Amino acid sequence: MTKQPVNRRDFLQRSAAAASLTILPAWVPQASAKAPLAGSQVISVHRMKLGSFEVTTMLDGYIDIPPAVLQADPALVKSLLTAGGWPESPMRLPVNTFLVNTGDKLVLLDAGGAKMLGPTAGRLPQCLAAAGITPAQIDEIYITHMHGDHLHGTVAPDGSALFPHAILRIAKDDMDYWGNPEVEAKAPDNQKGRFIPAKRAMAAYGDRIKPFKLGEELTPGIQSVEAVGHTPGHSCYLVQSGSARLLAIGDTLHVAPVQFPRPDITVAFDWDQDKARNTRLGIFDRVVKESIPIAAVHLPFPGIGLLRKKGTDYVFDPAPWQLF
Repeated sequence: MTKQPVNRRDFLQRSAAAASLTILPAWVPQASAKAPLAGSQVISVHRMKLGSFEVTTMLDGYIDIPPAVLQADPALVKSLLTAGGWPESPMRLPVNTFLVNTGDKLVLLDAGGAKMLGPTAGRLPQCLAAAGITPAQIDEIYITHMHGDHLHGTVAPDGSALFPHAILRIAKDDMDYWGNPEVEAKAPDNQKGRFIPAKRAMAAYGDRIKPFKLGEELTPGIQSVEAVGHTPGHSCYLVQSGSARLLAIGDTLHVAPVQFPRPDITVAFDWDQDKARNTRLGIFDRVVKESIPIAAVHLPFPGIGLLRKKGTDYVFDPAPWQLF
């Protein structure tokens, strides 16, 4: 019998008709786009190579602060925030921490704010777990300064040391200020709460707190860099492996869309406004001239990138994501 050629249109029509008659059993699950809203961000961990070192950024959370803390004309602040794509209020500042694996030591640079800052912070323990690290593995913790969003995270909710084997390194000048009962007694009542992080950390770590002089090398590859102004003993940390360098600048910067174009603008909680301003300008100039990437606690996660000069402004170029 001679086969009749199949007409393409007839074939498609018969196939569509057959498909329309297919009935799935009731027990076969049907696809649906519906899903409950997550309501929160996933744990955020970013790892990059720095010479033979590894640097891991961990997002402890965020804090909301009003624009009024910026010591500048409110209209100017508003225009800078708008130009940077930020809402006028509140200003949502990330709280990053940085873990440096030198091959010999695990060194944590700042520790976040724990739940002492409220429910939007305190994710460092979960970040460490996501990075495959336990608190017991941390060898040393280098604190840029003794404010709560950098120091509270070293202490567990019950007041014990969260990092049971770690040495806590803090600049002596900051210890002498925030850990001094006489200084606290003279502080205005509305500022006495700022001494709580120091008291909690000192009680938890005791003789495992090892003060240092600004400018010291604390371990091979990590050196303190004097950055006084935000606090009396504020320290940046220069991390170097071979020719690769990274400067962790702590609170040299708070609000990126304001203080990059206008580094002269300070914040209300700077201990010495003039010193904080001059320190920021000096640090910015150095990292631009020497092409040193920065790591900042309050830059958008993962908080690492290069500064460059554009006219009188500083422009931040975030580091590209790395897979390795």
